[in-house]
Amino acid sequence: MQSALAPLGPVYAEELHLSRLEVGALFAAASVAMVVVAFPIGLVTDRLGARRLTVGAAALVALSALGQGLVHEFWLLVASRAVFGVAFGAVWTAGLALLSEGGAVEQRSVRLGASIPVAGAASTIGPAFAGVVAGQFGVAAPFVAIAAAATATAAALALGPAVEASDPVERPRLRHVLGSLGFLLDPLRLRTNGLSVAAIGAILAASALCYIGASMAVTRLRERAARPVAAGGAVAVLGLALALPALTTATVALVLFLLLRAACNAAMSTVAYPLASAGAAEAGIGTGTAIGLVNAAWALSTVVAPLAGGAIAQAAGDRAAFAVLVPITLLTGVWLIALDTPRAARVLRRAARSRR
Repeated sequence: MQSALAPLGPVYAEELHLSRLEVGALFAAASVAMVVVAFPIGLVTDRLGARRLTVGAAALVALSALGQGLVHEFWLLVASRAVFGVAFGAVWTAGLALLSEGGAVEQRSVRLGASIPVAGAASTIGPAFAGVVAGQFGVAAPFVAIAAAATATAAALALGPAVEASDPVERPRLRHVLGSLGFLLDPLRLRTNGLSVAAIGAILAASALCYIGASMAVTRLRERAARPVAAGGAVAVLGLALALPALTTATVALVLFLLLRAACNAAMSTVAYPLASAGAAEAGIGTGTAIGLVNAAWALSTVVAPLAGGAIAQAAGDRAAFAVLVPITLLTGVWLIALDTPRAARVLRRAARSRR
């Protein structure tokens, strides 16, 4: 459902007469909610259990899908997206914590890494399914279908066999526990370039296939890829890819950017969760808490990007919004690569020991 909104953004903009800033708010609503709940859900997951919260999250996905498909007012649509953000935060916190339960450390790392290509498969289905079905039967149809699938998923999780929990980890107190612009602007510009909703959905699905392929390749590398230098290299390549839409908004350039963006995001996401799980064990905190922090950082960026990107695009054009990101992304990549030096690793280990 997260990716299904991308090809439908232009449809909502046309039907509800939304400005680009309002479309940005529509995309950001889920992320705002996720920023608020991701870290607290991580704490609650470590105390109440990942399975219970994952079942509740799947049920909430169904409820928010019905809201997005059936409402026809801007603020009600934003509210439905916010409800989805709560569910999305729970899925990617409690759900990943559930995957990390049981088995050896290497098995848990493989399961966490494998969740990314599975998510990529969903991202492949989402845009194409939403674009084609909405084009044939209206905007409500894909969301009603998603609601039905989410309800079935919640029931399957509730009735399925229990997972053997990992060895307990000592939980520090709260005071000791205290990182999407393309999906907003690219579909709008492609729509302006004359592409249909179905064509936009197909392009986003193709980018999701790149996401799956890249994430599977990184997952096969296992611990060799789970290093800051790997994430830093992916961020640096993404910075170079952002130069494409900054220089031109031609359809070919936008499509190439979406493909490169998907591969880079896959590499970063596949590395991030195993690093978070390993870091939780090193620092002596719960896995749910660590994953919650990762998700809170990701959600914060997806709040800032659609709102800031929409505002900049409305004031100075789409190319300016992408141009702002080029130096920021390149510098972030260089910083992550620098973290992988032996000296930086020693500093991080000392910091982890001091937190204990």
